[in-house]
Amino acid sequence: MRQLLVTRMVAPSVFIGTMLAHLASDKDLRTMVRAAPSRIPAAAEEYLRLYTPYRGMSRTPTRDVVIGGRLIRKDEPPALVYTSANRDERVFPDGENFVLDRPNLREAIQFGAGIHACPGAPLARMMLVLTLEELLAATTNFSVAGEILTARWAEWGTRSVPLAFTGRE
Repeated sequence: MRQLLVTRMVAPSVFIGTMLAHLASDKDLRTMVRAAPSRIPAAAEEYLRLYTPYRGMSRTPTRDVVIGGRLIRKDEPPALVYTSANRDERVFPDGENFVLDRPNLREAIQFGAGIHACPGAPLARMMLVLTLEELLAATTNFSVAGEILTARWAEWGTRSVPLAFTGRE
């Protein structure tokens, strides 16, 4: 319950700030998605992969298990770091960079996986797409207008992104 409550309150603001800071710095991408709003969902998915807002999760195994050739002992909780997994070059070539229309985005684990998948993922995706759609429709330009402050544990991303907007007339 704690995970659900804290994540739904903090992760969206951390993620949206990080996403907009990146988009503000990439004029070509901003121009492309503004001209083709149908590409906004793909951009949001790639942003989720690249800037996964919640760092990770730990689980405690109930028995010894081998994962990826490594023994994880019963009651010794490993941490799964989503931000690292979603940039794994073996899965996501050029994983440190934003790649629009990445073909294997379904392999990203920004919302967990399996029985540990976030139940709020569909709502979060909808919110992020709507944020981009509305922002791009209401502005002609935006830029970072001050110091960007980064988030603290457990979120990964920004906690403050001052932006300057040029609205449509």
